[in-house]
Order: sequence, then structure tokens, then C-alpha cells
Amino acid sequence: DLGVALDVSGSMRAADFQPKDRLFVAKQVIEEAVLVRPRDRVGLVVFAGAAFTQAPLTHDKGLLKDILDGVRTGVIEDGTAIGDGLATSLNRLRESHAQTRAVILLTDGDNNAGVIAPESATDLAVELGVKVFTILVGKGGQVPYPDGSDLFGAPRYVSVEIPVNPELLKKIATRSGGSFYVATDAGSLRTSFQQVLDSLDRSVLDGAPPVREKIPLSPLLLLIAVLCAAVALALWLGRASPVP
Repeated sequence: DLGVALDVSGSMRAADFQPKDRLFVAKQVIEEAVLVRPRDRVGLVVFAGAAFTQAPLTHDKGLLKDILDGVRTGVIEDGTAIGDGLATSLNRLRESHAQTRAVILLTDGDNNAGVIAPESATDLAVELGVKVFTILVGKGGQVPYPDGSDLFGAPRYVSVEIPVNPELLKKIATRSGGSFYVATDAGSLRTSFQQVLDSLDRSVLDGAPPVREKIPLSPLLLLIAVLCAAVALALWLGRASPVP
């Protein structure tokens, strides 16, 4: 069971991720990497100044895709409530009995809103035994940000400063048994997701009960067939021989 906590704050409109912006690429990668896994139940939480569940844990990837396609910035009050986003995702996993439970938390900023501290949400993850994998989108600093259009209708951009807190994200991941990643473009974001999912697959295999070694039966069946043929041949030869 996998929870995805997606930052939809205004800074996710920064245009340093091609072909459009950070949120557009994040949605693409989630769809390509997560929504193609048929056996996983996936839940989606979005957060900005507050956090909301968009989809509880479900196998219905078609429904999740439709919901994800509709996710956009500007609907929730602005801000970056990392603690609320994580806590809401954990609440979705609280009743899960899956062998592996994890949250992928994707954000491009520092915690500056919400009612739950990230440290408290991390304590809850540890208590529930849920691994949290955090992905920092962008490296902070000055980034191009949309600022309307020029006289010819072409998009206009200004340079804005987006503060980040990689230390916080690393602490969340480390304490919960997950990993921390930094994605600076679409390619590295895809790689980050793939590494998370690969590590989850390995943990399932490592924790699975031992499998009995399979013994190939074809050689045994072939031997039995040869013996039967030899016995039949011996009986036929014995029946055909003259009686003294």
C-alpha cells in the first residue's frame, strides 16, 4: 500500500522543469511510475497551506489518473504544510494490513504552514512502521516563475527565490527508514521514483516466506517411460522365444 503526498503550492508552477512546470512533470512521473503498478493500492493526498485526501487507497488506477489529471495549484490556500501532508497520508495507511506500507512525499519548499509539525508526523510514521520517501523538487534559489504574458501573448517570467529545507526532508526519511532524493529536472525525478519503487519491491522479496525449491519432474518421467518401454520389450521378447 502506497500513499503519495503531492505538493500543490504556488511554487510548483516554477518553470525550471520542462516541458511546462514542476507540477506538470510531477503528475506525469506519478502516472508513468506509480499508476502502472497493478498489484499496489495507491492513495493520493495533496497539500499546500493545508492537506486534503484526493483518493483513498485503491486499485482503481483509472480513477486515480482522472483525479490526478485534475490536480492543480491555486485551489488550496497557499503555503507548504509538509507535516499536514505527511500526517494525512499516514492516516490513510493506518488501517492497512499490507506487508509493505510507504509514503512518497514530494515537495519543492520548506514547511511554513499547517497545524502538524513535520517532526510529529514523522513520529507517527515510526509508530505505524511506515517508511517515508521524500523527494525535493528543485534545488532552491532563484527560479523562473510565470508572470502573465507580454504584448504578443508569449508567457513572461520573473526570477523568484524559493526556500528549501533538504535537512528536514532527509531527517523525515532517515527516521522512518526511507530515503531522501533531490530531483533537479524531469529525468532525475523519474529516476528518484524508480529507485523508491525498486527498494520497495526488494523489501517485499526480502520479507517474503521462503519458497520451496522446485524439482524438475521431466527427467524422472522420462526415466519411468524408458523403464516401462524396456520391461514391455523384455516381455514381448520372452513371449516370442520358443519354449524348450
